[in-house]
Amino acid sequence: MAINIFEGSRRIALLAAALATVGTLFALVTYDPYVSNTYSISHPMGAFTRMESECPSDAGRHYFTAKTKLGKEASITLCMLAMSFGKNGDRLIPYKADADGTVWGAASYSSEVSAYERVLEKRFSIPLGDDEMIGKEISKRYWENLFQGLGYLVLGLAVFAGMVWAIGWIARGFLGVPRGMDRRPN
Repeated sequence: MAINIFEGSRRIALLAAALATVGTLFALVTYDPYVSNTYSISHPMGAFTRMESECPSDAGRHYFTAKTKLGKEASITLCMLAMSFGKNGDRLIPYKADADGTVWGAASYSSEVSAYERVLEKRFSIPLGDDEMIGKEISKRYWENLFQGLGYLVLGLAVFAGMVWAIGWIARGFLGVPRGMDRRPN
C-alpha cells in the first residue's frame, strides 16, 4: 500500500483553512468595539458634561466603563476640573461641598479625591442622547471590523491557497507526477 502524499497534503491544507476560518469568524463575531467618551464635572454637586476635547492638564482623570441601555460597554474618561483655592490660588480638585456652600479641594492623587472618584463612578450614568450616539458608534465599529476582518480572511485564504498550489507544483515537478494525478503513470 503506497502513501498518497498529495491527498494527505490536500486534507491538511483544507483542515488548516477551515480552522483559520472558524477561528477568525469566532473572533470577529465576539469582538466588542472600544468606544471612549470624555465627560467633565466642575463641582461636587454639578452635572456631568460631555467633552469633545481632552482634559485640561490640571484636571483630575478617572477611567472606568459604563453600560449603555442595551448593555454594551463604553470606556469613560471623567475629567474632574480643578478650581482655584486659597490666597495662593492653588489649583485643586473640588471633592466635597457643604450645605453652606463651602467647597473642599485636594490634590489629584489624594485619598479624598480617590474616594470622590468612586462616588462619581457610582453616580454616573450615560445621558439618554449620548446613549443612543454611543450605541450607534459601537454598532458602526463592530460592522467595520467585521467587514475588514472578512476581507483579511479572504486575502489570507487566497495567499494560503496560492502557497499550497505552488508547493504542489514544485513537488510534482521533482517527483515527475503530471498535473491532476497523484502518482507517476506506469
